[in-house]
Amino acid sequence: MSVYLILSFCGILLHDVTQGFLFGVEQSINVPRAVLAQTTCGPVRGVFDGNAFAYRGIPYAVPPVGTKRWQPPEPLSHESGTCWPGTFDASVLKSECVQRLGDNVIGTEDCLHLNVWTPTNMTSANLSVMVYIHGGYLLSFNSDFPGYAPNEQLSRDTNTVYVSMNYRLQAFGFMALDILSQNSKTNTSGNYGFMDQILALKWVQENIRNFGGDPNKVTLFGQSSGGTSVLVLLASPLAKGLFQKAWMLSASPLLSKTIAEASIDNLVFLNNTKCSNITCLQNMFARDVSDAVPWDVYPFWAMADLLDLPIKGHFDGGLAIVDGFVLQETPFDAWVNGRGNDVPLIVGTTAQETDFAIFPDKLVNKSTYEEYVLRNLGTFGTDIAKMALRLYPVGKESVRHQFTTMVSDVRTGCGNDVMALWAAVNTNSSVYRYVVTSQPSKPVRPFGIASDTSLSFHAWDSYAFFGTLPEIIAHPSSSDIMFEANIRREILSFVETGSPYSKGWLPFPGNVAILSDDTTIASGYHAYQCDFWMQNGFFDYSWVN
Repeated sequence: MSVYLILSFCGILLHDVTQGFLFGVEQSINVPRAVLAQTTCGPVRGVFDGNAFAYRGIPYAVPPVGTKRWQPPEPLSHESGTCWPGTFDASVLKSECVQRLGDNVIGTEDCLHLNVWTPTNMTSANLSVMVYIHGGYLLSFNSDFPGYAPNEQLSRDTNTVYVSMNYRLQAFGFMALDILSQNSKTNTSGNYGFMDQILALKWVQENIRNFGGDPNKVTLFGQSSGGTSVLVLLASPLAKGLFQKAWMLSASPLLSKTIAEASIDNLVFLNNTKCSNITCLQNMFARDVSDAVPWDVYPFWAMADLLDLPIKGHFDGGLAIVDGFVLQETPFDAWVNGRGNDVPLIVGTTAQETDFAIFPDKLVNKSTYEEYVLRNLGTFGTDIAKMALRLYPVGKESVRHQFTTMVSDVRTGCGNDVMALWAAVNTNSSVYRYVVTSQPSKPVRPFGIASDTSLSFHAWDSYAFFGTLPEIIAHPSSSDIMFEANIRREILSFVETGSPYSKGWLPFPGNVAILSDDTTIASGYHAYQCDFWMQNGFFDYSWVN
């Protein structure tokens, strides 16, 4: 355990002693017990497990079902009669939002719940708060996915309050259509999931003091499409004042699709439903709504190609859109025009983002690797493909390493450099940039995906920060544990002070931090490769969602 974590742990113990015998004998013998906290809608019953307090599945909005489907979320209130009677049981997990799982559709539409983990329920604690938005292409996952979410031990070790929320996914959260806009209270459609996130942040402002947190010390963070969500909320006027710092992990930097464009793209969905009016759409079974989504035809909601090298002219339809309500302009324009949420920001990516996916079987040696690159990137011109092979040669590094590094640079890393630069140049707050080069000590299968990886894969930094490496590594090595301690040290310093722990880590574009067992500082990361990709128009092929 690092010195920082030891001090944090001791700080928690000291706080508890000075506040009285808060945990009692249950702490030492690790017996879970029920605990209560107050919210604006009434008391909630959580559980103390010997590490921290957990309150799971607290509703933060009226269920978006029936005529409330494809409408902005509505807060719970006593005035509207939508609060729960008595004490709400927040000791157990609730359902995820509707999503596909293989050939099945799981979850429910009554899913707008959030979770709170806190080391103390003392209302005067005024601890820092970290609000987490899960990833999953805006299509899948949930706020308490095993290993991919905060937990009691994390809260205890870092002396921080954590919040995570479910938000509407896929068609329920991001369908833009004229027929929906015409029947909306905002005269827009799409971005419902982002509205859910904003309402959850408002819940934090109103309630988090009752869980030991300070609403004026909120850091928003999210991974993958959760990072994209952070980008949206940085640019949305609806999120003003709801957080004071932000951390984006492997976000999609490309967000320029307009509601007009998306409404045309999504006509294939409307045609699939056979509906001609809003009542028909609202009465559809959730399974039928999901089945009507154009997963494998344009606008390709499945986004399967984004883990591969691009083909010229092949684009997916963006789910996150400039809708005129949540987003009045692109995030880049919001920064330029001074209308974004100007807060300290960390932008992070990993060196081999796409290595969590199933690796193409055909890439077995140098010859097949070169053929594959020439075929895909050759659609942009033979010179582009040949230069790519010179920039990512096989020899010292393996085919898998070079292929996933190339795809990651094109799809994620280089675009995140551009995004970080726009934020740094056009805001007053400091923007920090890192790239993770740490690799797991043995092959792992993140997210339960049946594909081993030993590289710096997508979400490796998330697993390390959450302290959930044992979810994917039976016996983490010393290097795994050192990486976990290092990223926690850097991020927790940022949460408390607005600056990372390493003093040499300067705001971007001054330098870039390379995160592994420790932090090293570089003038840039793959700067020559990124110049090549960006100068040849590949920013437009960055990840969407």
